[in-house]
Amino acid sequence: MQTILGANGQIGEELARELKRNFTSSIRIVSRDATKVNDTDEASPGG
Repeated sequence: MQTILGANGQIGEELARELKRNFTSSIRIVSRDATKVNDTDEASPGG
C-alpha cells in the first residue's frame, strides 16, 4: 500500500496515476477533500 499525502494537488494526482500504471494499484489518497484519482484508490480525509 502506497500512501500519498496531499494527493489531490497537481503533483499528487500525477504521482497516483504513475504509481498505478507502473507499480501498484494499492494506493491510499489522503487530503483535506480526498477524492479518488484511480478507480482502485482508497480515499481518506486528513488535515
